[in-house]
Amino acid sequence: MRRNVKTMTAPDGSDTAFTLALVLGLFGVLAGIGSTGWAAALTMFILAAIAGIGGLVIRHVTGHPRTPDKSAGTDAAKTHVAELMVPHEAADSSESTTGVGFNTSFFYRYPMNRVTAIVDEPAAVTAALSQLKEAGFDLTAVNVLSGREGARLLNPEGAGHGLWARALRALQRGGAFEGETLRIHDSALTNDHAVVFVPVRNDSEEQSAVCILHRYGGRSMFRFRRWTIDPLPAIQLGASR
Repeated sequence: MRRNVKTMTAPDGSDTAFTLALVLGLFGVLAGIGSTGWAAALTMFILAAIAGIGGLVIRHVTGHPRTPDKSAGTDAAKTHVAELMVPHEAADSSESTTGVGFNTSFFYRYPMNRVTAIVDEPAAVTAALSQLKEAGFDLTAVNVLSGREGARLLNPEGAGHGLWARALRALQRGGAFEGETLRIHDSALTNDHAVVFVPVRNDSEEQSAVCILHRYGGRSMFRFRRWTIDPLPAIQLGASR
């Protein structure tokens, strides 16, 4: 059974416009509250409206988000990390992880509609992926970040991706749960662990993914919904070690 769930992708033009609208609107409110003049606040809101309308126009014209370019660089990254993630004694199990996005190079905005888990051991990651495949999950939609390279790709500061990425990360770091999960994942990757992102479409798929990941040592597990982040049962928010 194949699960047609989209992977996390780099932003398209409309996403950038909407983010810019949000940031400009926020600055407009702050400008008004800070008594810097309602003229400045009004200007900010006008710019925000223009950016938002521009995003809608772009989305209408394109009809769908842009598909990321999976070039030879991405394939090279997968090959390099696969060597790190699959131990020599389990090399014959590499077929079970075919298609998984190991340290795929793009900006990880927000893992919406995904269950995430920290897994400490490379062999445990490989075993969990094999079980996820047997349970019917589409491994081409699964992402794994690992080690220092994974921390670089997670990019908590949004560096190297323009103003919109820095603004997005600033907003995320300022949020209670989103900022905390970002810190937990960054800490795990810096300590040479892995973070597994599994797409789910409903509660049944969530429970299936959680059971498999927990069986192989998955911890600090969360489900990222559109507007909320749910700590999964028996997992403490600050459980990263």
